[in-house]
Amino acid sequence: MAPTAEQASQTQSGSRSGLLFFRGLRQVFSLIFSSRTATVGFFIVAFWVLAALFAPLWTPYSPTYQDWKAPNQGPSAAHPLGTDELGRDLWARLVYGARIVLVVLPVSQQVWLPGGTALWGVAASLVIGAFLGLVSGYKGGWMDEVVMRLLDAMMAVPVILLYLIFVAAMGASAVNVVLAIAIVGTPGIARLVRGLTLDIRTRDYVRAAETRGESPWYVMFVEILPNAKGPIIIDAMLRVGYAIFAMGTLGFLGLGLPPPSPDWGSMVAKGREFILAGSPWAALWPSLSIASLVVGLNLLADGLREETMRYQ
Repeated sequence: MAPTAEQASQTQSGSRSGLLFFRGLRQVFSLIFSSRTATVGFFIVAFWVLAALFAPLWTPYSPTYQDWKAPNQGPSAAHPLGTDELGRDLWARLVYGARIVLVVLPVSQQVWLPGGTALWGVAASLVIGAFLGLVSGYKGGWMDEVVMRLLDAMMAVPVILLYLIFVAAMGASAVNVVLAIAIVGTPGIARLVRGLTLDIRTRDYVRAAETRGESPWYVMFVEILPNAKGPIIIDAMLRVGYAIFAMGTLGFLGLGLPPPSPDWGSMVAKGREFILAGSPWAALWPSLSIASLVVGLNLLADGLREETMRYQ
């Protein structure tokens, strides 16, 4: 039976969407690989994403398995990166810890959401901050003054102190860490989006949309926001690195994910007690993991920023 005109139209529409997606993906990779800085950052980030996605394939151990015969051991054939004070395999805890950062969000012991804790936190701050920045920059007046002064007051408080206040008040859990990242990151994103909005709202295509009688919401979310996405995406990459560093800091202070979760910050806190005893591995590897992932994200964002500025 020959396909109807409607089915043929849907097939063509689907093929066009797929073609546009792959074309956009190719442009992104072309932009990344045209910069040495972005390329190095991409491979560092890709290593940790792949390690997190396929964590069960990289190690035969679970992050909570305890080998009582080998506590605080150095690298060996059985444990490539060594073990901690309870005999838990450090490589297993690192890759499963990367899952929590980049791949899954443990809402509870039974419920896990796709997307890492750091990614959810930055995504939430992007939604809130972009909304506030768009409204403030486009509407202006008393609304802009009130919103910006409140956000300025938040930015006046040291970031680490804000994290400590929120997490200590709400309790240590992955969801509360996400909320803390979202709240702390919102002012910076709002100010960035507001600045972009103040510039873009003077463009001719925005004036044309207003002349056509489009609603303010249409102008903000269809005309302004898509044309500001470049700087926002690059800033978001940097903020994921900041969020990972914040998670490590909170874990080190005992306000991160509750044990026995393989939280990188808490691994450093526990491992540092055995550095002078001749077992630096439990503190060394998670420290290098946090540093490498944050540096990779910064290199990727800086490289993309340089390339996008070149084409402007």
